[in-house]
Amino acid sequence: MQTIQKILLMVAVSMMTTATVNAQNIPVGMRIEVAEVEQNNNEYSIFTYKDDDESFGYYLGLGHVFHISELFLDNPTDMAFDHIDETCIWLGATADEAFATLDSILVLFDKEVDTKVEFRGRASTGSGRLGKPNATTCVVTKKMLGGKRLLFLFVSGKNQAETYLSKLAVKQLRMSFKVDRKLHPKQHR
Repeated sequence: MQTIQKILLMVAVSMMTTATVNAQNIPVGMRIEVAEVEQNNNEYSIFTYKDDDESFGYYLGLGHVFHISELFLDNPTDMAFDHIDETCIWLGATADEAFATLDSILVLFDKEVDTKVEFRGRASTGSGRLGKPNATTCVVTKKMLGGKRLLFLFVSGKNQAETYLSKLAVKQLRMSFKVDRKLHPKQHR
């Protein structure tokens, strides 16, 4: 029974990897997960996405943005759909570029507090599709109990959002992505 489950899992991973590599076959606006990790009640992921202009890329999803005002709604259908729901940064057009960007993010944790770097960022609203690319500021900050984390500041129109990223989350995502790449080395060129 476990052997069948392993085979089915490997087939699913193979199909997903093939789909991410053959970007020309992916419908515009479709997001395909490549690696996921859950940490501190937030989900982080690496995914592929094809834009309206047919460009293809790998993105680092920094999780959903939580809005305090939604706690006080009597009716969940009253939630606004014009605020930022999710934030992400562009990693690159190929797997090698994505690995290089992840490595540069890991180096940021060794920088001084208040170091600022800009990334190509995107935010999505209630539609689920990614918004227009824009510059996203990343700031190295100190954790309350020691260590560092990265704060990403996103602006989309009149809306703003902040998301955080820990070194452990980046390492776990990179490791998951690396395993997938080992299984299908020819498909990530």
